Amino acid sequence: MYFELAKRNLMRTKVRSILAIIGIVIGVMAISSIGIFGEGLKKTVLERFEDIANEIIITPSFSGGYSSIDKTTISKIEKISYLSSVIPLKNEGSLVYFKNKKTFTIIYGMNRDAIMELFEIEKGSNRLSGSCIVGSNLAERMKLRVGNKIVIREREFNVAGILKEEGARFDIRPNNAIIISEKDFTEIFGVEDYSMVIVKVESLGDIEKFKDAVEKTINSRDKKVRVLELRSILERITQAFNQINLFLLAIAGVSLLVAGVSILNIMLMSTLERTKEIGIMRAVGASRHTILRIFLYEALILGLIGSVTGGILSIFGGYFIELAILQSAKHIFSMATLYSILQGIFFGLVTAVVSGFYPAFKASKLEPIEALRYE
Repeated sequence: MYFELAKRNLMRTKVRSILAIIGIVIGVMAISSIGIFGEGLKKTVLERFEDIANEIIITPSFSGGYSSIDKTTISKIEKISYLSSVIPLKNEGSLVYFKNKKTFTIIYGMNRDAIMELFEIEKGSNRLSGSCIVGSNLAERMKLRVGNKIVIREREFNVAGILKEEGARFDIRPNNAIIISEKDFTEIFGVEDYSMVIVKVESLGDIEKFKDAVEKTINSRDKKVRVLELRSILERITQAFNQINLFLLAIAGVSLLVAGVSILNIMLMSTLERTKEIGIMRAVGASRHTILRIFLYEALILGLIGSVTGGILSIFGGYFIELAILQSAKHIFSMATLYSILQGIFFGLVTAVVSGFYPAFKASKLEPIEALRYE
C-alpha cells in the first residue's frame, strides 16, 4: 500500500521525477564508467609486466663498497634452489660509430641463451660471435640495418639482428642498447666481473625463500649484493592505480551529489505542496511513521530507477572510454566491471534515500491541525 501511494505521488509530478532520475542516471554512470575504465587501465598496464612478476634483480651492494658481482658469487647463486634461470650480464657506456654518425649508449655483454629468454628478435638473428644485436630505437635513430657495420672502442661489429621494441622494463633497457657476447665485452672493456644478475624463480611462493638463501650464503658476513623483487614493484603500481581510481571516483561522485540535491529539492517542494494532504492523512489516523515511509519510498523509487538505468548504461560508457583511450575493451566483461556497476548502483540508492530522509522526516513531523490550516 505504501509503495503504491509513493508511486502515485511521483506520477503526479512526472517532469520533476524524470529530471531527478536523469540526475541519478548521470551520477551513477559517471561513477561506474570511471570505475570500469580505471580497472581496465590497471589491468592493461599490469599485463605488460606480468611476465616479470617472478623475476628478481641482483645488483652489487654499493653501500657495502661493492661495484660488481664476481664469478664466485654467481656460482653461489646458481647453486641456490627454487631457480628456473640465472642470467648474469655486464654493461658499460660507450661511444658507438656508424659512418659519419656517433652516439653514446649502453653496451650489454651476455650469451645467446640469455637473449633468447629476455628478448625477441624482430630482424636478423641472435648470432653474437664478432657481431652484435641492436635495440629498435637505436637502430631507427642511427638508420641501422642488418648487415651494417658499427664501431665500438675501435673494434668493428657486424649488426646481426635488431630487437623488437620493448615496453617499460625494470631490469635493463634494450631499446637504446647494443648487445655483444661476454667474450667480446671482456676483450673490449677488460671487465671480468658482472654488473647485474637477473634471476627467475619457479613460482612466486619461492621468492622469499630465495631471498633468505641469498642472505645466508652470500650476505652472511658482508652485504655484497642487493636483491630487488619485481613483484613488490608491481604491488606498488597496483596501489598507485587504486589511489588514482579513488580520486577519479571522488570527482565523479560530485555529479551524484548534485543529483542528491535535486532529489532533496523535489521532496521538499512535494512536502510543501502536499501539506494539506498530509494533514488529512494524519487526521484520519495515519501515523508519523506511515508518512515517513511513504516519502522514503518515493526517494527509493527515484533512486532505484535512476541507479539501475545508470548502471546498465555505464557498461556502454565504460566500453567506449576504454576503446577510445586504451584502444581495446577486452577487460570490459569481468568481475571488476560487475563490481563497479554494483558500486555505482549502491551509491545511487544511498544518495537518493539520504537526500529524501530530511523532507520525509519534516513531513512526518507536521501536526494535523497546522497542516489543515496551511494555505
